[in-house]
Amino acid sequence: MSRKATWRTVISLCVLLSVLLSACGQAATPAKPTESARPAEPAKSAPAAGEVTVTWATLAGFYTDWAKSLADEFTKKTGIKVNIVEMDLPTMYEKEVLDMVGGTGVYDIVTWNVSWKGEWANNGFLLPLDDYIEKDAAEIQIQDIAPALLQVSGVWQGKTYGLPYYTFAPGIFYRCDLFENADEMAAFQQKYGYKLDIPTTYQQMADIAEFFRRKPGDSLKGEKLDKDFYGIGVMAGRFAHIFDEINSLAWTMGGDVIKDDGTPGVTDKAYLDAVHLYVDKLVPNAPPGSLSGGYDFVIGQLRSGLIAMTGPMYLDQWPNAVKTEQEVPGAEVCAAPSPGVGKTWAGAFTLGITKATKHPNEAWQFLKWLTGPEAQRKFAEGGGSTTRLSIIGDKNFYGSRREQAGDSS
Repeated sequence: MSRKATWRTVISLCVLLSVLLSACGQAATPAKPTESARPAEPAKSAPAAGEVTVTWATLAGFYTDWAKSLADEFTKKTGIKVNIVEMDLPTMYEKEVLDMVGGTGVYDIVTWNVSWKGEWANNGFLLPLDDYIEKDAAEIQIQDIAPALLQVSGVWQGKTYGLPYYTFAPGIFYRCDLFENADEMAAFQQKYGYKLDIPTTYQQMADIAEFFRRKPGDSLKGEKLDKDFYGIGVMAGRFAHIFDEINSLAWTMGGDVIKDDGTPGVTDKAYLDAVHLYVDKLVPNAPPGSLSGGYDFVIGQLRSGLIAMTGPMYLDQWPNAVKTEQEVPGAEVCAAPSPGVGKTWAGAFTLGITKATKHPNEAWQFLKWLTGPEAQRKFAEGGGSTTRLSIIGDKNFYGSRREQAGDSS
């Protein structure tokens, strides 16, 4: 694979793999389902569009900034107003569940991380969307949504409860100007006995992390450093992100959180080997503060010129990661698949309609628009990580959009 792989090319590889677990996010104890809480069918009628405001609960930040202009465009097209309620990820689950348990219908559309889907569907919090999808098949073009992302994020026990609109499939970002420097390549070859390249195993990643750990007075690309430089950035804080990093290692080593027979797997040798590699070889070559950092912490380190590469990272961060080239003289950033083969995960933020909504048809119109081909292309043009295969695989799309979408080399 070319070193200078676009992050969309990496995503196109990742989203087609078998998906086993979600990325970040933890669910609280499920409420007990009742017969009265079963999902309702789409409503037959609704108030006139001009009289309706649809409220969408979603994640705050650049994930949603792009959607505000699309919501305005949707309102102009349909007359349906959209109220966007932005939330931080650590509190989003609780706020959405409180509304759905109470059946208040404050939120018409909710956003979820994939690990919440089963609980919410089982408890009857969500409307099934299959009838809507069938009715609007030509518009929604559901076959164009990456199948792995659709299944893991929106389908539960044969019914579709949501459509993914934003993926954070895993890969790595690395300083290709360092990896391709002749002096660094020669020194690495001499020390480790193999070529400095994109790591294909996590042991290679550990070697590279160790190699690029430099202290003040050491040289990097032939220039003497006046501060510490680190081989890797890791998301080792007490947040859900560390779950993604360690499982990425463990799965390629044959480990798992829960084994096929339903028993815990985290005490098996393969899983413990992964944890030891992470703790003993990656974390020591990461900047101070990593034990309290998340993904934004790591991207900040990359943009500050402190690290040579990330660990397993959310590829939606490309528009932020590439800014390193503007902020660190001589830096060039590339994306690549995560090391290892076999099991992987694919994360996605997904939209669904609450059972308690008073405006199911209008909510569907907005959900269909936001996840549909037209809006998703505009999302991608702004730097969003779309779930649409027709966009992910469109090399002509990249053109002059490297800062948003990477390049096609």
